Amino acid sequence: MNAGNKSKLSLIIWIVALIAIGGVIGSFTKPEISTWYSTLHRSTLTQPNYVFPVAWTILYGIIGACGWLIWRSQAFPKLSIIKTLYVAQFILNWSWTPLFFHYHLTGLSLVVLIAMDILVGTIICSAYQKMRAVSLLMIPYLSWILFASYLNFYIWQYN
Repeated sequence: MNAGNKSKLSLIIWIVALIAIGGVIGSFTKPEISTWYSTLHRSTLTQPNYVFPVAWTILYGIIGACGWLIWRSQAFPKLSIIKTLYVAQFILNWSWTPLFFHYHLTGLSLVVLIAMDILVGTIICSAYQKMRAVSLLMIPYLSWILFASYLNFYIWQYN
């Protein structure tokens, strides 16, 4: 296998792995959506339930491509910070689902989302000079989690 094919394969692995992990974590929400979540007072801006898995599949694909770009980037002063932020935001991302849907900790899950907002915003700013593609690709993700922060805040306030 030549270098170009190896590179394409590693990109596909990044994307598929993150979509799969996100799908597994998201599957744990299904029982809670029809029971607990459906009883909550939600913002009128809340999307229909079918929108969330579609949006997250697209976003995990984009975030996977960003991870691939970050890990294959040549070293520069902020790269190790960007890698750390990338991993940290995923730890928070993957912890949000059980905190919110399983444990119903709406306040703590809001704190997690705000921390994610900060980490992803910092990745965007830190990567802009050397990895502009990563910065631009992360903007839809930041937009979505900012919106999720608003929705989480609304649920925390009114339930």
